[in-house]
Amino acid sequence: MSRKTAVWCWRLWIDSRRQEHWIARLDVAGISTWTLTERSGRIRHLLAVYFAEKNGAIALQKQLGGQVRQVLEREWIKPSPATRIGRWIEITHEKQRGGDRSDIPRLHIPLGIAFGSGDHATTGMLLRELAHEKDWSGASVLDLGTGSGILALAARRFGAKKIVATDFDADAVRTARQNEAHNFRKPLIRWRCADVKKLRPTARYNLILANLFSGILAEAAPQIVDSLAPGGRLWLSGVLRSQQQEVIGAYLWQGLRLVQVTSCGKWVMIRFINTDEMER
Repeated sequence: MSRKTAVWCWRLWIDSRRQEHWIARLDVAGISTWTLTERSGRIRHLLAVYFAEKNGAIALQKQLGGQVRQVLEREWIKPSPATRIGRWIEITHEKQRGGDRSDIPRLHIPLGIAFGSGDHATTGMLLRELAHEKDWSGASVLDLGTGSGILALAARRFGAKKIVATDFDADAVRTARQNEAHNFRKPLIRWRCADVKKLRPTARYNLILANLFSGILAEAAPQIVDSLAPGGRLWLSGVLRSQQQEVIGAYLWQGLRLVQVTSCGKWVMIRFINTDEMER
């Protein structure tokens, strides 16, 4: 019989209204990887951190309270539960029985080699912004660094008809295209393998999403802004709070106006608008 390997889990039920407070406390404690399980209609969410050794979990318990339990590795590595963004959209990773539910839009994103399951803070902030959009008529969307395609697919699910999504990784583009086939009968999104730093705009978009590393966002600012239509909006994520001023400065230099900075733990999402009224 094979030996059963175990990991240790620290877990704490938190008030969802204080989510950022608790994630910030984990950041101070040196914890950068965690999971947050939301329950529909419930105020309390489950915050968890996994450790290879019991001592790490116990040390965190002494700092923040909570509970420590042993988890078999085969249980720990099961596919993640569905990610639900309020009442707006649900991201599932396993095929659901009984077909799609009628009360909430759903996307099926199998866990695989491409980044983007919806449960990371950088992706989650962008998904929430997309979910709050009221009017998708006439929307043109450019998704840079698409990964699994989750943001482009969410925009399509919400009603966008013109979407282009790019990634530097050819495998990610292939996976994203497959994910569109998992969710829609006919293709609509234009998937491209491209380096954002070498982006050559052939069109302008009124909404650009870019979930990329801070250094890439700052370096590629001129190319990204060239793809933004007058009056268009740019939403950046993947930015650490410690690096946000560098990124903000790069886009202010390109003439954009800063609209809002939203934070989740150590991550921020930055929103800009192109105030130009005339084509360059």
